[in-house]
Amino acid sequence: MTTKNSAYLVGKERTLGGGQRSWRAALYAPSNSRPYWWVKFRELQDGKWVMTTRNAADETEGRKKLAEAEAYLDGAGHAPVRSDEAAQRTMSALGVEYIAESRRQNKEPRTVEGRESKLRAHIQPTIGDIPAADWRLKHTEAVFAHARKTVRSHAGLQDIRQTLSAMRGLAWRLGWLSRAVDPLDGLQLPKASTYHGVQGYVPPSERPEHHQVDAMARAADLMTGTGPLADQEVEPVLTLKRLPLFGEKIRLAGYGGLRLGEQHGLRAIDIDFARGVVTVNGAWVQPRSEDAPQYRGPVKNRRLHDVPMPASWLGRMLPHAAVALGLPTTATKQQVINAQQAEIRRRRLLAADEPGHDLHWWNWPGSTPQAWKSHDARSEPWLFIDTETGVPPRSELHNDRWHKVLRNVRRTDPENEWPKHITYRNLRHHAATFWHDELGRDWVDVAAFLGDELKTVLEHYVLPSDRALEETIRQLANL
Repeated sequence: MTTKNSAYLVGKERTLGGGQRSWRAALYAPSNSRPYWWVKFRELQDGKWVMTTRNAADETEGRKKLAEAEAYLDGAGHAPVRSDEAAQRTMSALGVEYIAESRRQNKEPRTVEGRESKLRAHIQPTIGDIPAADWRLKHTEAVFAHARKTVRSHAGLQDIRQTLSAMRGLAWRLGWLSRAVDPLDGLQLPKASTYHGVQGYVPPSERPEHHQVDAMARAADLMTGTGPLADQEVEPVLTLKRLPLFGEKIRLAGYGGLRLGEQHGLRAIDIDFARGVVTVNGAWVQPRSEDAPQYRGPVKNRRLHDVPMPASWLGRMLPHAAVALGLPTTATKQQVINAQQAEIRRRRLLAADEPGHDLHWWNWPGSTPQAWKSHDARSEPWLFIDTETGVPPRSELHNDRWHKVLRNVRRTDPENEWPKHITYRNLRHHAATFWHDELGRDWVDVAAFLGDELKTVLEHYVLPSDRALEETIRQLANL
């Protein structure tokens, strides 16, 4: 230990600060007056270069902080962090910053909730207490060792990697982690298996068939007392009466390919009876947080699109659209169209009066939870509602009623039983196959109807070697 403060290591000569004498950042060894390693340099504070110091635990840390100070003075990094601040910059704190940034970027509530879930389940329990500056590959691998106990899918592991990658970028930007350190470099994750080189292919066995879709819709009609079979003398199931038009919603999913949120977000003004299409321009969003309001948010990928629907479905929905618009059920098609146009004009004027530039008639009063806090959702002309709340049902209620219908079909119509392994959302796959195989639409048209990219649709439904394989099998049949 030295008796006086003599510099152990110095940096480049500088004149920052406007003084006549030059100075250098320096590392000092422990002395009688300061029994620890420390770094002295100038830091920009309130527009002035002020001399400041940083303590270090040992020579290695001291050299590291001197290098950081030199990089900062060269304009290539952040100033070395103070010891008390470094102690607070843990991975848990980085996670808090990550969620706060997600909200500042106006990410969808369900997206933010998904990120919070990954932090709670996998990142905080394993590396939450370590300083972000010490984050290394071994810590990343510890996260995945923990995650593999519950996450079985390749996609789930990739989601966690994406979260860690975003946190790494944020740590670099905040100066919590040196850019020379990449805690994901060298991470090895198992690769997903592919069938004929295609990921995400949905085999025909997982796409519901025509007769199964029709049987489920028919059963829902009978159990809710609505739809084309409502006039039959069958006593509706009380629990199903809470969700009227459940059968028509199944047909919308099976022949229109709408996602569940898009089905629930459908309003009377979104059906173009003149053209015979449904315009998909929003989705009903249900945040998990109890204090967060449900609201009508943007359609997935913000791809507004039109979906053709059978004339029979449009005809049955006409009186329901009329009622939603304040007309009697006997209103003519033209009367409904006139009411729709009047409502669209009203919303267009309201949107024009708002200060925001992203409002249109289809997303007024807004596509955020904040916009819907002061808006009465029951005043919207919804088509598929929960009669107890007057707004679209929560997905949990929908799923419960769907399984009631499924069990009813299994018991009363076993020839058209819905397979257990096929979920409700696979009705979307039926719509894609129906448009392509039965109506002869090209896959590019199917992608437009679904609101998906063509690449996604091809990966889901087309195997590059399908035709060649079938032709070869036919050629080999007689050999």
